[in-house]
Amino acid sequence: MAIDIVDVVRLAKTNRVRYKRLLECEEELDQRSAEEHAVLLKTRQALYDEALVPFRDVFQRLKRVDLIELAAIERPTVNGEVGIKLRRPRRSAVPAAAKVLVGGALLVGVPLVVGHVAKAGPYRAVQTFGSASTGRRIEKLHGAAKSSATDAWFGRGPVAAGGGGTAAGKRILSKIETTSANLSWEAIAQWQTQTLRDGQQAKAQDLERREAKTKTRQESAPALYERSRHMQHVLQDLRSELVRRLPSLTALVEACDDFTQCDSRQRAAVAAMADLDGLAVMVMNCPITDAEGRMTEESGRVVADAEARLRAMETEL
Repeated sequence: MAIDIVDVVRLAKTNRVRYKRLLECEEELDQRSAEEHAVLLKTRQALYDEALVPFRDVFQRLKRVDLIELAAIERPTVNGEVGIKLRRPRRSAVPAAAKVLVGGALLVGVPLVVGHVAKAGPYRAVQTFGSASTGRRIEKLHGAAKSSATDAWFGRGPVAAGGGGTAAGKRILSKIETTSANLSWEAIAQWQTQTLRDGQQAKAQDLERREAKTKTRQESAPALYERSRHMQHVLQDLRSELVRRLPSLTALVEACDDFTQCDSRQRAAVAAMADLDGLAVMVMNCPITDAEGRMTEESGRVVADAEARLRAMETEL
């Protein structure tokens, strides 16, 4: 029995260490993602405020334009879908090894008795030393809440946490009461130790799944951050190009606000600005990650296409 309890305590300690390390890794990844997202959002906002809005204001003054249907320009928001999606670490508490040891030994010292007295001993022990699913000591609870928490403890936790709940606890207590003559303190302790072992093994499996996901995030993070910076540079280049051409477009519209009266050179200048505007909107609206947090292939194609078109525009000057 002592060996069994030691094994459970050792597993609980291991789970606690793994959980702490996992949480640190997740928080580090989330912090880095948040920083990248903030920089990308700031870059998008600057493009919108300094280039797209001024272009829209000037372009709207031009009459009888029939070139292209411009993409809708919507103001980017903090809650927008573009950028790196943030993950929230799931903080499921791993009980301390000391608590596990106490839980495993709660019933060891209860003498063998019969009937209602047999149930009362472990029941009082749980109410004195046990903890509810919320982590609060059962002895701090009162009335129905205290009774329900105690019953749920015997039922291996609430239903929402994967246990049997109060109904299962009451069945266990009833079994202790009706068959107490055949139960020894060792059998009860073994049952509780097995319960704790099952819980810690389930936590270990959950940690293993989360560690695998975190490892995948860590491996893909460098490429994701590189894509984010790549997109930032493209957005900055688009903003610079739009801002550089904006005075010429403004002067053109002030001189002639009827597109049908513009010559071929002027029409080409308007078309180039409209093309830049549509390109900027396309890059702004392209998500870097999908719903699962994986980098999208679309973002790579959009960034590459925008860079190619910007280089082509430079050669046309």
